[in-house]
Amino acid sequence: MKRPSLVAALLVAAFLIPATAWAQAGHVLNGVGPIDQGMSGAGMARPQDALTALHWNPAALFSIPGRSIDVSLQVMRPSGALTSSVDAGAFGQVPNPATGGTIPFPWNDLEGTTDSEAGLFPIPSIGTVTARPGSRFAWGLSAFGVGGFGVDYALSPMDAMSGQLPENPLLSQQQAEGGIGFGALSSTFMLLQVSPTVAYRLTDALSVGIAPTLNLASLELSVFPATPPQTFPNPMDPSGTSRLALYPDAPAAWATGFGFQAGLHLEMPSGVSVAVSYKSRQAFQDFSFEPTTTGAEDYTFRMDYPMTVSAGVAYTGVDRLLLAADVRYLDFENTPGFEDSGFGPQGEVLGFGWNSITVVAVGAQVEVTPRLPVRVGYSVNGNPIDDTDTFFNTPAPAIIEQHASVGFSYAISERVSLGLAAQFGLSNDIRGTWKTVHPANGSTVDVPGTGVSSELSTFTAIGGLHVRL
Repeated sequence: MKRPSLVAALLVAAFLIPATAWAQAGHVLNGVGPIDQGMSGAGMARPQDALTALHWNPAALFSIPGRSIDVSLQVMRPSGALTSSVDAGAFGQVPNPATGGTIPFPWNDLEGTTDSEAGLFPIPSIGTVTARPGSRFAWGLSAFGVGGFGVDYALSPMDAMSGQLPENPLLSQQQAEGGIGFGALSSTFMLLQVSPTVAYRLTDALSVGIAPTLNLASLELSVFPATPPQTFPNPMDPSGTSRLALYPDAPAAWATGFGFQAGLHLEMPSGVSVAVSYKSRQAFQDFSFEPTTTGAEDYTFRMDYPMTVSAGVAYTGVDRLLLAADVRYLDFENTPGFEDSGFGPQGEVLGFGWNSITVVAVGAQVEVTPRLPVRVGYSVNGNPIDDTDTFFNTPAPAIIEQHASVGFSYAISERVSLGLAAQFGLSNDIRGTWKTVHPANGSTVDVPGTGVSSELSTFTAIGGLHVRL
């Protein structure tokens, strides 16, 4: 059997957001509320509600005149599947007590697929803006979920003594428990952000804004490989040179993070609006875990939220028509928790190993009647996870690259509008191999004769109310 790091994988990715993920790029939510999500996140240059302005660009508060409040609930349904395979003998030879010789391990080819049973993820949001006529200042306050994920893969039992083989080898027990995988996988991550916001009108056309961002995150994992595992003698190795690994659990832990967002917003008489914003890296405290696994020591892990730079343009020069396009850059490569990958010297997973990505979103709105605007949108982004890192991102493969959405609003009265939207994260998959640590130099290497793949699609339903106070 392989060294302890053979099974060290996978739950590290559960720190994401993304999902498995909500409707998002990586683990960053690509929109908040039915208006923004109905246009697939293309709305920062011409926001129509408090949620869009407060999420993407604090300078755009003047686009929401008067006093208003918006509330929204998004419910996301991920459809994820994990497939793994192991060829007979991929983990070498082990002693055969019956004959005194050796047998290949595993003794047959193994391959299976397991669907995630994570269920539904509710994402509430609330925001309010005050932009009084004639005032050079506008104020806002928001609280919304900006990222999260969860998976639930059932155990696939293995028992070498009785000859029971697992249906999905990566979901068999950990080595020290008689398997070759990491066991049942369940994980939950939630990220809430609160942003008190102020905007200042420099001229009739140009405004600036800034918002400190206060974050609260919760993480719970059934197995946690980003810490050195406990190791035990291998009873099937009389030489005593190989050890079996046991990674601890991670009960729910909380961490706070801080940062800021700043922006510019320009509205021209031609009907063209332009916006740019910068959201700093959100620096988090460590998650501190006290595992319930017998004999496991306390441990910590840090995962920040990436710096995000956004720009958008919108056009409203044609009656009853709004066209919008946004582009944003998410700097995962320089974010603690995401910048490193592979195994450390003691078999701990170093991080997700994500690539920075660019997101492009386009959207359109047509007022069928003054009380009934209808929206469509589409967004595309790079995949932050390379195929070579599939193994380390199995619990939260934030791999969706395309989103398509539709939505509408209906003015119930002069002060109240109902908004509804649906967004589809189009199916994508990544494929790689199992990983282990090279016994001589400690580098991360592939395990020949193994395979692992993750597939994910999402459906999100969004509803909300816009109320003028």
